[in-house]
This record gives sequence, structure tokens and C-alpha cells, in this order.
Amino acid sequence: MKLFRPLWALVACLAVAVALAFVKPIPHAYRYGDEVLLVFGLSVAWLVYVANPSKVLFKKVVLIPIFLCGLGFGVKNLATIEGDAEVVRVYQDVFTTLESGKNPYTSGTIFHENEFHQAVFGNFNYTPLEIYPYYLAYRIAGRWNVTVFTVTVLVIQALAGLVFVLMFPGVRLCFLIPFLPMILMGEAKTTPALTLLLTALILWQIKKDRRKPGGIHRYAIAVLFGLGLMTKFLIIPLMAAYYWHKFDRKHLRTLVDIAVDVTISLGVAALVMAPYGMANVLKNTILFNLVLRDRAVLATFFPNVLSGSMAWLGLERLYPLAAVAILAFAVLVAPRLSLFSAMLTAAYVFLLVAPTPEIQFIPTIVLFIAAVRFMTVEEKAPIIPRVWKPLPAAPAWDG
Repeated sequence: MKLFRPLWALVACLAVAVALAFVKPIPHAYRYGDEVLLVFGLSVAWLVYVANPSKVLFKKVVLIPIFLCGLGFGVKNLATIEGDAEVVRVYQDVFTTLESGKNPYTSGTIFHENEFHQAVFGNFNYTPLEIYPYYLAYRIAGRWNVTVFTVTVLVIQALAGLVFVLMFPGVRLCFLIPFLPMILMGEAKTTPALTLLLTALILWQIKKDRRKPGGIHRYAIAVLFGLGLMTKFLIIPLMAAYYWHKFDRKHLRTLVDIAVDVTISLGVAALVMAPYGMANVLKNTILFNLVLRDRAVLATFFPNVLSGSMAWLGLERLYPLAAVAILAFAVLVAPRLSLFSAMLTAAYVFLLVAPTPEIQFIPTIVLFIAAVRFMTVEEKAPIIPRVWKPLPAAPAWDG
């Protein structure tokens, strides 16, 4: 099957990650093991994705390990929460800056911890939508600390889990529950929750649009992508692959439809950025993360497959060009794949070329794969089994 081919690329990436972790060639880098865990996790998830869903999603031998793995991640996350975590201090400074009438993207008053674990102050580096749920929690609780932060993350992720369950009313809970621990607690110390929730909502609308093409679902997808762009960056490759996949060389009118939808998405994103200044937001988010030398002033460097390799070779200045080029190529091949395979491929490439290994997005990848595979079962076999037993083997399907 052609979707097994990317496993060779993942194996190569894993070899690079292990080499970096063994040699540790970058003096100012930390936690080399994170990139190994990221590539290994992505490889296992891809194997689940390419497997025949009727032979995977309804077998205890697969679902029980998924459940236990998610539970293990959750327990580890909750047990290792630090009261003085950098992200908690960052948000406290953001709230203080906002309440003083200043712009957190220009104030220079936001706490960061640099590569030498020293306190430095600069601008806020997350996109604007990442402010509001945490600010709301801060106002409701009347205080801000690691407990309020963690509860907020878990509540948002619980909403994503609820969307995942509601997406498949014909599937018994016993088949959905094994994925919920990873969705609910797979990450609790950083801020991937909104990305997880927006991804779930986007997939839900795509599912509805595939059943009844056109209409309001198309525009709902565009709006959700626009909001997603204002969360963590994983939505960028998903959106790019989704819309480029719609391009049909034989029907150039598809470009018009794509342009309309993308304009809606970008318009929504622009509205979210407007109060802070679009240029300010873009400078302190996308550009900040692409330029490794500038990023190192305010952030600790955790090497990823591409960024670590280029830093090892002394090619940090070429990293932005290389990362963008590789990601662009992954998106451009989207029309050759099925829709979901194109989106997942773009997401994988993004995670491998990101400046740091974003393990926080593993739960989002798990949700994506699980949702897509349950869609497969619904489309191939509308009658969902009511007991623990596999469906008859379905034809090979790549998303």
C-alpha cells in the first residue's frame, strides 16, 4: 500500500533523532529525547492509520493498549505539573499587561526563560485566541496559578472529547472511550487544547460536508479554520492541505471556490489579530519561531529533526527557508492523496520541521486518526457492531 511508504521517511527521521540524542552536538540544546519520542509516537500513530480500520477499531488487543497509553500519559502529566511553570508566569504577565492597557505583543514585559534558564522579558509569542479562555478562567477564579491553568486546559480538552463522541452517534461508547484518555489528558502542561478542540470541530464539519456537500458546512469549515489559525500552528498545514486538495486542474472554477473560502478564513484570523495589530502578531509568532537565533534569545532550544540537524551543521540561518520549502512541498502533493491522507501528511511534515519537537500535539494526531477511521467504518459499513468483534474485512482505503 502506498501509505506504508512514509514509514521509511519516519524511520529515517527516527535515526536522525537518535543520532542527535546520542551525540548531543549542540551546546545550548536541551531534552534531545523529546524528538525521539515525537517521531516514535508519530510512527506508531501512522501504523494505526494505514491499518484496515475494521481490523483495528473493534479489537481489544488494539483498543486496550491505546486506552492504557492515554491513561499513562495523563497520570504522568498530572504527576509532574510544576507550580512555577513558565507558561503560568507568561500568562500572568499577559493578563497584567492587558489590564494596564498595553499590548502584550509590543510591551516587552512578558516573562520568558532563555536557553540558560534565566528570566528575560519580551513580547507574547502565542496567537491571540490563546489568550481568551485562560483570561476568562482567571477572571472567574479570581486568581491565576497552575491549578487554574491546568483545569482550563482539561476543560477545553474535555470539550474536544465531547465533540469526538458526538461526531459518531452510531458508534457505541465502548469503541470511543479507549481514545478519550489521550484526548482528555494527553497534554496538561502546555496549551494545545484549543488546537485540539478546533481540529475536532473542523473534522465534524468536514464529515457533515462530505455527506451533504455545499451549503452552510462549507462556510463553517472556513470560519473554523480561521479561528484555528489563531491557535497553535498545527492548523496551518491542515488548512493548506485541505484547500489545495480541492484544486482540480480540469475545473479551474475550483480556484474561485478555494479563494472565497480562504478569504473567509484569513478574514476571521485578521479580525482576531486586529486589536493587537496584525504586523505585531505575525512578527512575534510565525517569524519568531522561524528564526532560530532570535528565538533562542527568549526560549530554550529543544532540537527537532530538521532544526537540530541544521544547527548541528551550522546552518541555522537556512532553517526558515528549508522548513517552509519542505512543508510547501508536502502541501503541493496533496491532490495526489486522498483528503485526509493529505491533511495528515502535511501535519506530520509540519511536526518534523517545526523548530522544537511538539509532543503536545500527539493527542491531536490521535484524535484526527481516530475520527477519520471511524468515518471510514461508517462509510464502508453503516451498521456498527454492537459487541466486541471485528467487522468483515473492508477494502483497503487510504483516507
